[in-house]
Amino acid sequence: MYDTFQNYLASLLPIFVLFAYIPPVYNSVFRLVKEKESGAKESMRMMGMTDLPYWFSWWMHFTLINTAVTFCSWGIMMININNYSNPVYLFLFFWLYGEAIFGQIVFLQAFFSNSKYAGIVSTIVYFGTSLVNNALDSDDVSRAAKVIASILP
Repeated sequence: MYDTFQNYLASLLPIFVLFAYIPPVYNSVFRLVKEKESGAKESMRMMGMTDLPYWFSWWMHFTLINTAVTFCSWGIMMININNYSNPVYLFLFFWLYGEAIFGQIVFLQAFFSNSKYAGIVSTIVYFGTSLVNNALDSDDVSRAAKVIASILP
């Protein structure tokens, strides 16, 4: 049986999930680079703080934001859209996707020293990496290319 709603949902869901995480990506990269610009991290380092508590605090901050975005996305999906999926698996999918984005945020912020450009370029890179999925969705793409591209969130 052909279900047109399922086909539309399969093509639109990744775009909606992508859009849900654009603001946290922009804000997190912007704030990390802004902190780097102001020298606050170096000041904390001079006072004896190591890298572990610094990055743990940023991870906790992003995890709280990720959990809020995940609950919103999950709640919307549970309202008459995804009646036949296990709600726990759907929540876990959204939450783990958001946590993978944090790794990309930490990676991207290392390349910038200007916060304004960091937020914009990182958002474009985040959006661009999702387009790799569309390019590799064909059957004629080799398995090796798909495996290499799978490291992108």
